[in-house]
Amino acid sequence: MGEQTFNIADDNLEQHIVTLFEKLECLRRDANSNDTNLSGRVPARLEVRTLSLWKAVVAECAASFLYVFIVCGAAGGAGVGASASAVLLSTALASGCAIATLTLCFAHISGAHVNPAVSAALCVRRRVSPLRAALYVAAQCGGAIAGAAAIYG
Repeated sequence: MGEQTFNIADDNLEQHIVTLFEKLECLRRDANSNDTNLSGRVPARLEVRTLSLWKAVVAECAASFLYVFIVCGAAGGAGVGASASAVLLSTALASGCAIATLTLCFAHISGAHVNPAVSAALCVRRRVSPLRAALYVAAQCGGAIAGAAAIYG
């Protein structure tokens, strides 16, 4: 392919570049301002009534249950005479595979936070509402306790 040449005057080109950067700066500023405010969010008294919230809470509980059940089961089931490195390897592989699978399964329902620290961090960053974060944390703790109880029992 041959070279292409543009017949634009130098002073006109500089003006176009400056205009382009000004537009990009305005777009960046608008995107940042939309991230920080909570406009467009549903009030808590209305959010409690939505089915999607309760589906997400149940999904977080199930995801935490499965994660704790799989990882604790892998650590406990590595074998009685197994070396420490075998237990660590099986736990690490189970943890990685479990979190990858659970994220794929539950991301479209609840975001697949699985960990209460993730839910709290997203609440602080205003990515989820405080009500949703509190319900997620309660569901995750309940699911983790149930998963540990299932392994213990």
